[in-house]
Amino acid sequence: MAEWKQERPAWCPHADCKFLRRAMDSVCGGELPAPVLHDGDVNTHRLCLREPTGQPALYDLQVNSSDLGWLRWILDALDGKRTSWMSQLDEGEER
Repeated sequence: MAEWKQERPAWCPHADCKFLRRAMDSVCGGELPAPVLHDGDVNTHRLCLREPTGQPALYDLQVNSSDLGWLRWILDALDGKRTSWMSQLDEGEER
């Protein structure tokens, strides 16, 4: 299994972001250089997903704390780990 150093991947075009973490050679996360206003909120971080084909094109998602909370809740539904505080509220519900 390949080991990926926790450094900005070569395919990442966002040199202005403060690199935080990467996984495999497909996902990269960092802090935006400055907050970006978005729908009455402020985005503070960026999550980039590399194209599955290995091409350098990206899905560039600028997110905030609220977005990350909702994403964590959705991931709980997919992997069953229930790491989101919102998943704890669902405990009494039938699925």
